[in-house]
Amino acid sequence: MPWGVGPARGRRVTLGGRPAVRAERVVLTGAIDLAGTLRPLAMLRGDPSVHLGVGRFDRASLTPEGPGAITVTWRPGAGEAQVTGFGDGGAWLVDRAPGLLGCDDDPSGFDPLVPAVRQLWRRHPGLRLTRTGTLWHDLAFFVVQQRVQTVDAAAQWRRTVEALGTPVPGSDRLVPPAPDVVATMGYHELHRFGIERRRADALRRAAQAMSRWGHRFDADDPSAALSALATVPGIGPWTRTCLAATTWADADTVILGDAGIPGAMSWLLAGERDGDDARMLELLEPFRPHRQRVIRLAVTAGAWPTRRAPRAARRDIRRS
Repeated sequence: MPWGVGPARGRRVTLGGRPAVRAERVVLTGAIDLAGTLRPLAMLRGDPSVHLGVGRFDRASLTPEGPGAITVTWRPGAGEAQVTGFGDGGAWLVDRAPGLLGCDDDPSGFDPLVPAVRQLWRRHPGLRLTRTGTLWHDLAFFVVQQRVQTVDAAAQWRRTVEALGTPVPGSDRLVPPAPDVVATMGYHELHRFGIERRRADALRRAAQAMSRWGHRFDADDPSAALSALATVPGIGPWTRTCLAATTWADADTVILGDAGIPGAMSWLLAGERDGDDARMLELLEPFRPHRQRVIRLAVTAGAWPTRRAPRAARRDIRRS
């Protein structure tokens, strides 16, 4: 099925004179910490596609049925969330809301013996792994973040989505540009957003691959998609493990090639200030099949060692 094409489901309403498809449901969330669970999706400040506020979460994304947006609202302690979808893809997003809200994540059997991790789990018992199911959105989101500081990635992602994104009737969020849009751009056209050639080429190649594949990999099993993505230049272990953790909520995925996570794991689990991927994997081995859960706990709690080295120099490609 081509991107952005497909039948709409749900209840059709008119908003501001424009027709929109709107779907609604109540999701029973129990004691899940919705803000903490959804926070990784809103990690880039000023993201036009996502907003997380007090008791509310909004996200717009491209689905097999077209552009859509979802709004989630909840009251603390209520144990449920109201989910509303907008646009042609709204019903598709609403159908998958339980996974997005962490309801499909099963932490049973997670009983960490390491005191530091046990304490974090006691402090954040409602933290779950979010499962977006939106492969292209997540892929573009992470490619823009490759090898740059978060503040720069946030600005570049915001510019890209504001310039190329699609509005959804009924929502104030923008859907990130479709693969077909990015696939036909020259790398130099992405310079105006601050994305240099290396990441621009990776984003373009990813878009070209997704355009060829359509939605064939939007399935429950991530193995085929991740294997296919491994053949795309510029989509390395860091991007693929980020996708496994976010798109599919794989509770045992370890983020590889990250600048900060190995040090955080070494600090949390062994009191060591420095660490690499090999040491991180060694320390996380006893936590299988919940290694990603340990990482999420550490990131949520800010369990990072004090930074000793200066940050890498920043360069804005738009001034070149």
